[in-house]
Amino acid sequence: MKEWTKETKGKPHNIHDLIQETREAFMGMGFNEVENQVFIPEDDVYKQYGSEAPIILDRCYYLAGLTRPDIGLGKNQMKSIREISPELDFESFTKILREYREGSVEGDNLSEEMMNRLKIGKCEAMNIIDIIPEFKTITPVASRITLRSHMTAAWYPTLVAMQDTYELPLRLFSVGLRFRREQKVDATHLRVHYGASCVVMDNDFSLDDGKKLSYEILSKLRFENNKFVKKTATSNYYEENTEFEIYSDDIEIADCGMYSKVSLSNYGIKYPVFNLGFGLERILMVRRDEEDIRRIMYPQFYRVLNLSDEEIAENVKIKLEPKTEEGKKLVELLKKYAEKYGNEKSPCRFLVYSGSFLGKNISIYLIEKEENTKLLGPAAFNEVYVYEGGVYGIPRDAGKLAKKLDEVKEKGIYAGFSYLDAVLNLFAAGIEEFIRKEKKEAFFQVKMAKTPADVNITVGKAARRFITSKNKGIYVKGPVFTALEVNADAVKE
Repeated sequence: MKEWTKETKGKPHNIHDLIQETREAFMGMGFNEVENQVFIPEDDVYKQYGSEAPIILDRCYYLAGLTRPDIGLGKNQMKSIREISPELDFESFTKILREYREGSVEGDNLSEEMMNRLKIGKCEAMNIIDIIPEFKTITPVASRITLRSHMTAAWYPTLVAMQDTYELPLRLFSVGLRFRREQKVDATHLRVHYGASCVVMDNDFSLDDGKKLSYEILSKLRFENNKFVKKTATSNYYEENTEFEIYSDDIEIADCGMYSKVSLSNYGIKYPVFNLGFGLERILMVRRDEEDIRRIMYPQFYRVLNLSDEEIAENVKIKLEPKTEEGKKLVELLKKYAEKYGNEKSPCRFLVYSGSFLGKNISIYLIEKEENTKLLGPAAFNEVYVYEGGVYGIPRDAGKLAKKLDEVKEKGIYAGFSYLDAVLNLFAAGIEEFIRKEKKEAFFQVKMAKTPADVNITVGKAARRFITSKNKGIYVKGPVFTALEVNADAVKE
């Protein structure tokens, strides 16, 4: 099993990065965050929208619950139950069913109550439940409670609750899910999405103040050149001629306006209220020049794999690394000696370290046994680059580069390590294992690299899949010919 360390760090979803950015923008402007209600009574929608309410409710999800049946046990059922549990106490079981019907026993606790009070096993309890027909014919019954389809629907109760207990002006914001009963999910429609919304309640706050505020908030979210276009068909919860759609470079990004006096009076709200709201997925689509909202929210299902060179480089890594601090320091020491003696003619043998390592006395040598070569092969110092979707091992010496490889090194993304870095990490990890297994001697060697794995380099699955799909290549090859010898209890002075 992979060992998880404090250095292991996951990646957030893009929407939650934007949520945090939005929260910080609002709080930086003096807005207080509130959590608005998700369950909205149907009556509230009528208070806010008036005659428009039926149209709005058509887009809402209504909450429904299963009725709890009144279960009577007939002779045939009792006979079937006795076949499952011959010693069952029917009086106690009938009491449990009555308590379930009345709600004192929750549905998800029913089998546990049967097991504890009737002294039967889990399998018996489930088999008994399975033969009671009332459980199989339960149907949901809709309530008059809806799931929030607009954040506005939740602002009114919040404003009522706070108008007499907090000093004006009230500057509030909330970020949360909105649920829409869309007829289909496609590139521009989701049934659940995130909305960010703010309100300002104050006697002296005008529509012009609201437009200035909206401009400032959207600027903090990196949207400039904002243009306000008055809606010709104002939503009923906005005062006539006060609702504006906000465009940035001709793309609609937000909506704002003053709540109508009628809807405010329906709640007994005493002060003017300005509202600004926007969909966060829409902002991500604009920022990322993405045309399909599904790829923004659910990339695991809809994303077309398209990796930048930077993203590919993030997926090209050293596979095995030492786990201890001593092991990590050893990598640096090995690299120092490899750099110093790499071009020495062979056969050769260089003592790198002699002393205590992880509590055991060892001696470590960089060696090359073959004649008429060098300590390190000519590709050992190759560095790993990503360019135009391909992965390359590039020599350090610019004079050895073909024109194409010179372009890779000049314009490509450096993965951050060389073949030698990867190999020495492999050697150091091997020495840690050597100590753990209490061996006396060991020999580690890397010869010709034909694949990244030959030099302890891994290319992530997503990157490999993308590289293959684009007919690009992974060119991590070449003669490395690096070797290391370890002897235990053979410390050299």
